[in-house]
Amino acid sequence: MAVAKRWHIAFSTTESSRPINISMPKKVGLFLCALSVVFLLFFAGSILFIILNQSQIAQAKEITEKNIILKDKLVILSSEIDSIMSKLKLMENWEDKVRSDKNFKAINKEIREMGIGGLPIIDTTFILLDIDLSDNYSLTLNKITQLKSKINFDYDTHEELKDLVQLKDELYLNTPSIYPAYGRISDPFGWRIHPITGKRSFHHGLDIGNIKGTPIYAAADGRISSTGKQKYFGKFIGISHKFGYKTNYAHLNKIFVKEGDKVKRGQIIAEMGNSGRSTGSHLHFEVLRYNKYRNPYEYLNKLEDDIIVTKK
Repeated sequence: MAVAKRWHIAFSTTESSRPINISMPKKVGLFLCALSVVFLLFFAGSILFIILNQSQIAQAKEITEKNIILKDKLVILSSEIDSIMSKLKLMENWEDKVRSDKNFKAINKEIREMGIGGLPIIDTTFILLDIDLSDNYSLTLNKITQLKSKINFDYDTHEELKDLVQLKDELYLNTPSIYPAYGRISDPFGWRIHPITGKRSFHHGLDIGNIKGTPIYAAADGRISSTGKQKYFGKFIGISHKFGYKTNYAHLNKIFVKEGDKVKRGQIIAEMGNSGRSTGSHLHFEVLRYNKYRNPYEYLNKLEDDIIVTKK
């Protein structure tokens, strides 16, 4: 009969000279050793799992904090966009007022709204991370797109308005719309009996009578195209203006400008006189548009809104 193998383990301490003996079957010892190894591996794995989890938890916490910061920044950005849109609305109101004051064509409100239209943007960058964050991000992107479109549209309309205002100002300054001299109208534009020849003839200008030396003013901005002395006009000045206008000033006493000079509306260019074929001190004033004589009286004392661009 075989004797079963057993493990004997002895424990001794310094306090007792008698050791403690433990005896167990070999199979039990092997089982306990294997169990100990398994426990150690489990313990070591648990420690490693906890360490790795701590790192992931820290990362998740950091991501959560960043998400909160990002949400707050998106809210601030969205509010700033709304503020800019409100200021753009005030600028649009200002533009509408200028157009109304200057009698320019208004921008239709529906056209303004069409200028900021378009398909909505749906961005899914953060959809798996946070639904609210993803929605706010898409909403902000849409606002930015609308803001860009609105700025581009308003820039174009403002540029158009600026050009219209400049054109209107330039037209007003280059249209002979002020009296070239103080005095009484002694002879109007049109058919008359000539005071010297006694014959019926067409008077192409407007005669303004006053004493010799009365200041003569440029009726509009322009350039001196001619000066000199003629048999009938006496001392005279011709001024070329933009938009097809030309003005002539005749029977002058003294001339203060020369050919090629630029003059401004209301600038003194001469003195009234009695030179040439004349019966008394006066100014003969002519207005031409595209080389056709016009009645000066129809232009004088015109307001800015009364003057429009035409090719007639």
